[in-house]
Amino acid sequence: MNIDNLNITEIIIKTINDIFSQMFSSIDNNIYSVLDEITFISPKIISNSYFQKIFGTSSYDGILLICNSLVLGFIIYYAITYLISHLTYSKADTPKQFIFKCIIFIAIMNSSLWICEEIINIIFLITISLSDICNNLFGYTISFSTFIDNINKNIYVNNTNFSILSFDGIIKSFTSFGLISLLFTYSLRYIMVQIFILISPFAFLSLISTSSEWFFKVWIKSFLSLLFVQLLISIILVFSYSINFSQNTILSKILYIGVLYALTRANLYVKELFGGISTNVTTSISSFSKKFN
Repeated sequence: MNIDNLNITEIIIKTINDIFSQMFSSIDNNIYSVLDEITFISPKIISNSYFQKIFGTSSYDGILLICNSLVLGFIIYYAITYLISHLTYSKADTPKQFIFKCIIFIAIMNSSLWICEEIINIIFLITISLSDICNNLFGYTISFSTFIDNINKNIYVNNTNFSILSFDGIIKSFTSFGLISLLFTYSLRYIMVQIFILISPFAFLSLISTSSEWFFKVWIKSFLSLLFVQLLISIILVFSYSINFSQNTILSKILYIGVLYALTRANLYVKELFGGISTNVTTSISSFSKKFN
């Protein structure tokens, strides 16, 4: 009877290990290339034809049409404010200053897609430069695929000997679920970057009036903080290649967990340094729930 129970227990454990082994193998084969694409944002993010239609290919369609229509509202608002300033002796822009602002910022507003593309391109070029430095120093390119492949060569869990209850199994579990969390976080970041590009005409338009320029300040800080995340991730990955991940060394495995944890917190670190918004999924959910408690 005990032998039968032992065999059943071994079968159950083996089945559980096989399930997790196949799941982790599937994650290894599919998630990392996608994670690289959504983390290291390039100017290709705005190459979608539908995105460009929503934004507007000219000043007569899309969001650009709405913003150009709002110019009339700013003119009316300025006229009323300028009239009231003569009655209350409050400070207001002169007509020459207002006209100059309109000419400059309306032109910038209609070129906002190009401006956002160039900002993204500058950040992407810095990322490529860091990747070139990493390649010259360590022979690796900056990517999650390369990072995980490099780790698996040293801290590798063999499918035939995989055990979810072993230390290596726990590390593999932490790695896989941690990177799934990163996938959700940086998918949200990828979407938020596109949204901030779409509202960029409103941000540049807000500079026409001193009472609305706060919107531009919030927008530019948030937009840049979203892009700076990939620079910090690149630096963390460069640092990770300098660590000697020796096989069966407990310290190297703990350092590996530390690097992965730093990658999961990169978005929050940038927010603490530069301000802006956070796209951390866990943080967002907890903050949302606190509002209703």
